[in-house]
Amino acid sequence: MQSVYNISRGEIMTDLKQLLGFPFEDREWLVKMLLGSVITIIPILNFLSLGYFVRSINYGWRGRRNLPDWDNWSELFRDGFMVFVISLAYLAIPLVLGSLIAIIPGIGIVLASIIIFIMGLIIPMAIANYAMRRNIKDAFSLGEIFYLASRVFNFYVLGYLAATVGLILGVALLLGIPFVGFIGGVFIFYCGVIFSNFLGVIYHQATMR
Repeated sequence: MQSVYNISRGEIMTDLKQLLGFPFEDREWLVKMLLGSVITIIPILNFLSLGYFVRSINYGWRGRRNLPDWDNWSELFRDGFMVFVISLAYLAIPLVLGSLIAIIPGIGIVLASIIIFIMGLIIPMAIANYAMRRNIKDAFSLGEIFYLASRVFNFYVLGYLAATVGLILGVALLLGIPFVGFIGGVFIFYCGVIFSNFLGVIYHQATMR
């Protein structure tokens, strides 16, 4: 199938409109998006959403511009749990260290935020490495992860920043607006699908150079 992006001569030419709109080209986009949005806001069950993002990474890697099906739920849950473990492993030390640094008057919170942000930057590529290999050890192959990220660094960082902003806005909507917090779930899931597919595309580009 046609890729979401126009990739040629070793460069990724991103059509922003096409990127943001590709989920709606799927014939069953409404059902898939609504189901994902509901699952995203339910604790524990939202491991399924994380697993769906893993599947979306694979779709991006293969150049597919449609949404994955909601099937093989046990696989989705297992992959989602692995994403949770990977993320927790990478963030555990920075969170503890950040909480200690945060008590420093003046710049403590700033330094803590920078540490957590930098460590968080590693996580998407680590998850992509797991998604493509299905071995959790590959999520901690730091040399390979840094190497792959460096090959598509500009796109990777921009995508990470956009996804981070989207996640923050989604959580703010979810927690800050009574009775319509579901909108936050929709926004979080939508951003997750977009970024996951994009991550699969740039992972493919990084491994092909």
